[in-house]
Amino acid sequence: MKAEGTVGRPPADPKAIVACLLIRAVFGLSYRDTYSFLASSGDYREVLGIKRLPGYNTVQEHCKDVPEKYLDGLIRLTAALILQAQHRTKCDAGSDSTGLATRKYGRWLEVRNSRRKKKRRFVKLHAHTTTDAEMPFFLSARVTKGYKNDSKQFRELLKKTGGIIEIGDEALDKGYLSRLNAQLIANIGAHPYIALKENTSSALSLGYPAWNNMVHEAWEHKEEYEKHYHRRSVVEGLFNAFKDKFGREVASKIRHNQNVEVLCRVLAWNILALAYHTSYG
Repeated sequence: MKAEGTVGRPPADPKAIVACLLIRAVFGLSYRDTYSFLASSGDYREVLGIKRLPGYNTVQEHCKDVPEKYLDGLIRLTAALILQAQHRTKCDAGSDSTGLATRKYGRWLEVRNSRRKKKRRFVKLHAHTTTDAEMPFFLSARVTKGYKNDSKQFRELLKKTGGIIEIGDEALDKGYLSRLNAQLIANIGAHPYIALKENTSSALSLGYPAWNNMVHEAWEHKEEYEKHYHRRSVVEGLFNAFKDKFGREVASKIRHNQNVEVLCRVLAWNILALAYHTSYG
């Protein structure tokens, strides 16, 4: 950014940059079309608090300067506001991941179980979401390379969710099955419901007592356990709706910009969910 008092273009407001990126995500526009849209709509600029509209090339250039941690904080804030609109502080949650192509016409369903080489054409969105039946939303998100393992991202997703949101049940598929993940869930006061593999034959805690409790519950109260676990299907439905709304590929070529683009879509989804729950909550 240009130092104040020097010759050249006026400095770009970082918040205006993020606001432009969000509008781009919501409407699926190019940088140029985003500028044209906002330039022709004073009402939108006023609502977004944009006093000086940055040029489309300025927004594209400064996308690389947007910290992912800043977007993480906004995602967490919107999640808390949605719960506040629903007059609650606690929710049930689940985690999963999905791929977004870095080039057109790539399909994640065709490569998710394939070799690492093909997964390089994708970025992977790992998300911690609610399992609400009506308009679920994101609690936290993390974007990695397409071949990164789901289970190892779970600790970071819980950390990003923060302490202001209380989790009740946590439903995860077999990809997250581990003693550590069961204990991480129990440590935040939540109840783990992780799908057991067919060869799961030991309930030994090995220093993780939540594992022993979870496995015995799954064995001794199978029907009730599966009832809670199957709430995880909401996460898959959320991902499908998310891709239908914002697309199945990213347009950015720079790695950091791809992460920012996906996180802006997650934030845009939460903003839409906030508007929905505020209106109909």
